[in-house]
Amino acid sequence: MKKNLLYTGLITLMLVAGCDSALERYPLDVPAVETVYTNETEIQGGVNACYTFVVRPQNGYLSPEYSWDGLSDVLFIRGGGFAQNLITSVLDFKDGYFRTYWLNMYQGIGRCNLMLQKIEDNKASLSADKLKQFQGEVYFLRAFYHLNLTNVFGDIVYLDKPVPTVADGKAVTRLAKAEVMKKIYADFDKSAEMLVSSTVKTLGRATWGAAMAYKARAALQNNDWATAAAAAKTVIDSKKYSLMPSYGTLFTEAVLNNPANTEQILTQGHLLTAGNATSFPQFAGSRSMNTGWVTIVPTQNLVDSYHCTDGLDISKSPLYDKTKPYENRDPRMRHSLVVPGDMWNGIIYDTRSDKPQIMNSAGVMVKNPDSYATTVFTSFTGYLIRKYYDFKYIGKLSQCETPFILCRYAEVLLTYAEAKIELNQIDADCLSAINLVRGRADVNMPAVSAQSQAAMRKIVRYERKVELFNENLRYIDLLRWKRAEVVLTRPIFGRPVLGEFNVYPSVQFDEFGDPIYNEANYVPHPSTDYRVLIRTNFNKNRDYLWPIPETELNLNPGLGQNPGW
Repeated sequence: MKKNLLYTGLITLMLVAGCDSALERYPLDVPAVETVYTNETEIQGGVNACYTFVVRPQNGYLSPEYSWDGLSDVLFIRGGGFAQNLITSVLDFKDGYFRTYWLNMYQGIGRCNLMLQKIEDNKASLSADKLKQFQGEVYFLRAFYHLNLTNVFGDIVYLDKPVPTVADGKAVTRLAKAEVMKKIYADFDKSAEMLVSSTVKTLGRATWGAAMAYKARAALQNNDWATAAAAAKTVIDSKKYSLMPSYGTLFTEAVLNNPANTEQILTQGHLLTAGNATSFPQFAGSRSMNTGWVTIVPTQNLVDSYHCTDGLDISKSPLYDKTKPYENRDPRMRHSLVVPGDMWNGIIYDTRSDKPQIMNSAGVMVKNPDSYATTVFTSFTGYLIRKYYDFKYIGKLSQCETPFILCRYAEVLLTYAEAKIELNQIDADCLSAINLVRGRADVNMPAVSAQSQAAMRKIVRYERKVELFNENLRYIDLLRWKRAEVVLTRPIFGRPVLGEFNVYPSVQFDEFGDPIYNEANYVPHPSTDYRVLIRTNFNKNRDYLWPIPETELNLNPGLGQNPGW
């Protein structure tokens, strides 16, 4: 029952009766404060409700839990929608996702501010441990929501107390991002201070480790290398976390739900009975998976990025064989992806149009449900996501209870390494952080030795790309590195529909290890069927920030608009 508290909540925050629906308020939902949140049970329910927006907003196939990498070059989301429109730069400030994201984050902030007030007002009814626990969790969440906003909107409205009236809400102004970051750090520090002695281990709850790991993430995402290194080092030195021995099993439901999992720092749980099961198996499942839709799929750009087992990219490694392109590659590729030739759901997986029949696990040729000859709605890239996929949900694809990791220890190690590299402090600790990640038992990539700052920068960015694939950090990484204007102006590719790789042009890589594609090289024959999924575009004078939503500007013109929108 304890585990279910976070998922279900005991109290649902209520809207103010008579609130003008035409006007959005700050906070956007206000409970009847006179009658609730006066004792421990009610306050616990209010704190639970503060978590509501951690994995919001959902938008079709786009989810902050398992498909936000679709805003980048490593994951493709079939069916258009916000993700494709964003990476082709065709949106304007009226798009509904901008507004939904803005509102969801401020709803979370509003709930946090209300609960901090109610906890303070009723602290006499709480034990010292409960007081710290509740305040620590809420301070973490308030920083979390503000961080999400600054990452995409830049300067934002910072709120540290409830805004009581519509008039007050319409008068707020944006605060410079640098000043907001100071307040975010302070909230993470308060959270860590209050949770340092907590023994609460419920899946999904904020902890001391989450507060410090997210402070490190926040600093990294804002090029504050010294703060990022210090916060990450605090987590490392605490010895509270360690890498799990197997990357291949880390993302399985059994390991994610195991209290002995030493790697996950913050994980979002799911329960069908709580009404928050996901449809991940349906979106990621192949056509053989009993109506799997294969709407979120890895890209050829990602596949080409995986190094060979000697640590070299496929343009340099003698181990790379274009006739056997998936052999001798970084093991994380096969742990994360399903590639052609893999046995998957009892048949050999392949999407080629000339393979309408395929061999099953019994050695019998059967109809191939994943062939382009069978359906055009097979994987648009020819690959599938293995990471997080669980066969137990075949037949109940929209009832997935698999938890999704929001932050784990490997990220902290890479955050520390990157911050040290940017500080040009490439010492034993920096190298150890990278090599721990690369040296996991079922990864075992060659250890990295000290190199130039530029070379080390390339290495750590590679590690983030493949180690953290589909953990929803790639898009913000591209923004903070100012790489979006390069990577997101290249086409997104899929596997050849028919032809063999050995007749296709060799891939080249830029100075940061990202693949370069000259689309003209792929036509005419024999390359006419190489699949160009989407031609991305990124306006460097506009797209590094999202627009302030139209509705918010209409309510409060004083917010101002971001450049270019």
